[in-house]
Amino acid sequence: MLEWRFIELFRAAAFLQMTFRLLFFSLLATAMGQSVVMTTLPPLGREVGLSEFNVAFLMSSSAMMYALGNAFWSRIGKRRGYRRLLITGLSGYTIGTLIFASVWLTGFQGWLVGTALFVALLFARTAQATIMSATPPSVVGMAIAISSDAERVKAISKVSSAHSLGQILGPTFAGLMVSIHLLAPLYGITLMTLIAVILVWRFLPHEHNAPASVGTARPTEPGLRTIQPYVPLLIGMNASVFLAIAMMQQSLAFFLIDHHKLTTTEAAQAVGLAMMLSAICALTVQVALVQRTSMHPGNLVKIALPLLSIGYLIIYLHQQTPHLYIAMLFLGSGLGISYPAIAALASSSCKPENQATVTGFITASPAMGYIIGPPIAATLYSMGHRMPFIAASVLLAIVSLVAITHLRARPAPQPTPSDQQ
Repeated sequence: MLEWRFIELFRAAAFLQMTFRLLFFSLLATAMGQSVVMTTLPPLGREVGLSEFNVAFLMSSSAMMYALGNAFWSRIGKRRGYRRLLITGLSGYTIGTLIFASVWLTGFQGWLVGTALFVALLFARTAQATIMSATPPSVVGMAIAISSDAERVKAISKVSSAHSLGQILGPTFAGLMVSIHLLAPLYGITLMTLIAVILVWRFLPHEHNAPASVGTARPTEPGLRTIQPYVPLLIGMNASVFLAIAMMQQSLAFFLIDHHKLTTTEAAQAVGLAMMLSAICALTVQVALVQRTSMHPGNLVKIALPLLSIGYLIIYLHQQTPHLYIAMLFLGSGLGISYPAIAALASSSCKPENQATVTGFITASPAMGYIIGPPIAATLYSMGHRMPFIAASVLLAIVSLVAITHLRARPAPQPTPSDQQ
């Protein structure tokens, strides 16, 4: 009997290890692709004659479809299986990126110009976003499904750290490839997402639920019940974080071109380096702090948001490129802490039957920020090249105050005699 129990525990551990590795690589591939797109999109737009508002509309419209897709896919993932959902998202990302890059190529060749090119890019990007949005809820949903309540923040941090690593490798990859052609990074990233599709299809276990000895659901801890009404607030905080990021990513390359007089290729390389530094910090704090600390997720949120506000303030004030890179260290640290902490806090604060819905909103909230962030940034940029950065700093400062005043731990209610029985 003891030997059988040991075998079961070994199988459970092997299941978790294999699953987390595949989830990590899947999110890594898509994160690299997204960071490549965000690094190259403004220079690509400037190269083919698109305005800042055209680029902003591409970002926001695709983000809207991404958010809607997240809500849709998160609802069917638990019924039809996270494995199937993940394969769908990765396949859509691979095919969609290939089509999106090919439409850009028609613009470079002069086959499509002006409004026709913009409409074609808009259709390709929104169609891609609709299907690729299946990936985050499937990854986060599976990570939650195979982890206990006590290990949830660490499990989410493990898979979300792939996003940080993707933001390190993606801009680096883009910076190297743009020396060949501005479109080379987009075509190159399709190979990695194709590899992810093959690995998930071949090796990811069909059953997404962990063995009972490993992933048995536990009642929500009493201390977390007190913040249940704040789940919508947490979703709003996460959306605000990514709204600020979208404003920065929309504006930074244009700022480097217009203010520092860089070429489109040089701007893409500089943005790539800045994003890489930010992602290195994000990955470092996730591995060294988030996955090791016993600090309450609410306290982690209170640390992360002020760091983000300071980072955007430094970008607003910076005069030389090294100052920009210092700002990215603050942004990376804040982002590396905020997302897994908010996700764990929200998912732990809801009833089990509502967990799929909350997971969908959390994974969709970054897209919510990208829906309105780029248009706001483009409007502010037309008023002043530094305006998007100070607006992001003020926004995160306000959100920081809300977090400090509202995410307060209260004494857990004492169990009644009936509860003890």
